[in-house]
Amino acid sequence: MGIQDVFIVNMRKYRKQAGITQEKLAEFCDTDPAYIGQIETGRRCPSLEYVERIAAALNIAPYRLFYDEAEVGDEGIIALHKEQKQKIKTMLIENVSRICSMIDEQY
Repeated sequence: MGIQDVFIVNMRKYRKQAGITQEKLAEFCDTDPAYIGQIETGRRCPSLEYVERIAAALNIAPYRLFYDEAEVGDEGIIALHKEQKQKIKTMLIENVSRICSMIDEQY
């Protein structure tokens, strides 16, 4: 399955899981319902800005829209989540350390 097909399947799946109509998703994304319909039928490809809007409206991480779960399985998803959490923790620790150093320098 190509990436556009994966995106379409996932977008529709997550939209339906959330109990959101195409019209409501369009409202959340500040776009026309016809545009959402065109995306779901493969006639249009959303920009990255709209991918982010769609993901936010569906309350999922944007990568989930491109992730072929059938290809990797649940174990792969769990591993990705752990990896992302660790990266976020590392970034937070680095940023807090940097901020503390900046404060120490000023006082």
